[in-house]
Amino acid sequence: MEIIVYILFLLPIITFLGSLLFKNHQEQALSRIATGMSIVQLIGYISLAIIFLISRISTKDVHFLTAYDRNEFRFGVDFFIDKLSLTYGIVSFFVLAIIAKVSKTYMHRESGYKRFYNHLLLFSIGLNLVCVSGNFETFFLGWEIVGIASFLLISFYRDRYLPVRNAMKVLSFYRMGDVALIAGVWFIHHMMHTNIMFTDLNSDKFVLALGAHPNYVWSIGLLFLFAAAVKSAQFPFSSWLPRAMEGPTVSSAIFYGSLSVHLGVFLLIRTMPIWQALDSFRYVLAGLGLLSFLIGSLSGSVQSTAKTQIAYSSLAQIGIMFVELAFGLPVLALVHFVLNAMLRVYQLLVSPSIMSYLIHQQFYNYDPSKKYILNKLPKRLRNTLYILSVKEFNLDYFWYHGIWKTFKKIGSSFVFVGNKYILVVLSLFGLLVTGLLYYGVDRFEMRYVSILFALISLILIFFAWTNRRSALISWTAIAISQLFFMLSVVQNHTFDTIQVLIYFSGEIGAFILGWFALYKVQSIENSVNLNAFHGHVYEHPRYALAFLISALTMIGFPISPTFLGYDLLFSEIETNQTFLLVISSITFIVLELAVLRIYARVFLGQHVKTYHEIAFRSS
Repeated sequence: MEIIVYILFLLPIITFLGSLLFKNHQEQALSRIATGMSIVQLIGYISLAIIFLISRISTKDVHFLTAYDRNEFRFGVDFFIDKLSLTYGIVSFFVLAIIAKVSKTYMHRESGYKRFYNHLLLFSIGLNLVCVSGNFETFFLGWEIVGIASFLLISFYRDRYLPVRNAMKVLSFYRMGDVALIAGVWFIHHMMHTNIMFTDLNSDKFVLALGAHPNYVWSIGLLFLFAAAVKSAQFPFSSWLPRAMEGPTVSSAIFYGSLSVHLGVFLLIRTMPIWQALDSFRYVLAGLGLLSFLIGSLSGSVQSTAKTQIAYSSLAQIGIMFVELAFGLPVLALVHFVLNAMLRVYQLLVSPSIMSYLIHQQFYNYDPSKKYILNKLPKRLRNTLYILSVKEFNLDYFWYHGIWKTFKKIGSSFVFVGNKYILVVLSLFGLLVTGLLYYGVDRFEMRYVSILFALISLILIFFAWTNRRSALISWTAIAISQLFFMLSVVQNHTFDTIQVLIYFSGEIGAFILGWFALYKVQSIENSVNLNAFHGHVYEHPRYALAFLISALTMIGFPISPTFLGYDLLFSEIETNQTFLLVISSITFIVLELAVLRIYARVFLGQHVKTYHEIAFRSS
């Protein structure tokens, strides 16, 4: 059985790496390896399910490797197989096989054919990790990969304005969910004083810890609910889902119709032992699900495109799954997930032609005298609901003007940080403090030094996010910000050289590579300001790829030890340092937005040179 689990883990990774070696015109080969991998994975999951039935076992945990083990922190890649992971795994790779096969024809002769399959296979790695994860660290690994694959596929048509813009919008929501998930794991770590496996969630030791820390339980439950609501586009995060439909329809089918959008349900089922005893939490969960169902149903009924109708219908059904979980019915929620996923895949795959069918049906079968439930409401209330539904309950307006625009105003007030002399002084000061701590100089006795360092890090990140002048200045500010983020945490503990080296092992290389790529583009094109989208990927694809790799490393994507370094640093923040945790969390949210904003504005979007084909700004 363990051999099958190892194959299930390694095969998507090997297939993705192999797909990078193909050329764009090798369409049949790319389609075959993606479809073949999905079929083999499907057979593997079905084989495990049969073994479980024959052996009459309910769970199986497998340890793969330990990447770090010191003091109270252990980072291991562990797998956990049960009915939840088997159900999601079987459905996921059944759908992936269909999408990989259909995409061969749907994406035929696209200039980004190879890129599409690369991103699809990257998504399969993340989804597979989520399904078989045996601890929160492995789960978050897959969760992050799914998020980045979403960003890359939404912005697939990178010569257009809206796909790139909406990819950044979706990313901003995803990042909030990522931080909520990290914070929930942080609470569990400090409650148990060690990393735990999913098998431990039902252990007597964990149950006793939950009883001894009732406030922790509420905090953990709400953070996981926040992360699940973001990933599944529940209220008040519903507005990102229709924006995510800018990608190819085949990717929309697998991401936002069937699989990725249901990961919030997966998270809630997996963490059910933590919150199921809290009746008040279950009321909140049920209320959130019911409200999302109502908003999704009303908004979906007035949409003018098939894909957005399907998107709102899907999130409405997920709202019902939240209600089912609140009533303690995880098996029913699993069955509901399977049926909803299959239906949405079918609907999205036929959506390009479904409008003609509906027009035909309306022409021959429309009955104006037929009364609907909403027709029985008072006219003023009915009209109000109609306008609110058309405007999608103004959720997009609320998030942009109420949250993100406020953050941007704050960032704009720190424009003075962009002075090159200030950046040089800050970098030298940060390196000096790092050297003092390394050589054993006692930690500063000032009480708020760590908060001061955290605020400097946050200010630099806000500046980098809102700066519209030089991409090189923003990139440098981001690197210095990460130095002060490390100092804000290390200041409270003995300087651990290993942890700092793990953190900076990827950051230093990422900064140098990213700075080089931006500098080369600037030297050729004379300017890489962030005031507009430049689309330089068409003429400088190698520099674009180099910067994307450095950007992913800078934000802690699991392609370098920096991913582990972030986890280590967050685990070092103490429970009595609430303000430091909040500042660090906001920094972590804005970090990814600032880094990928540079990538999007320099390399994606409509090309600044007029001899390239230019797509319309909006449909």
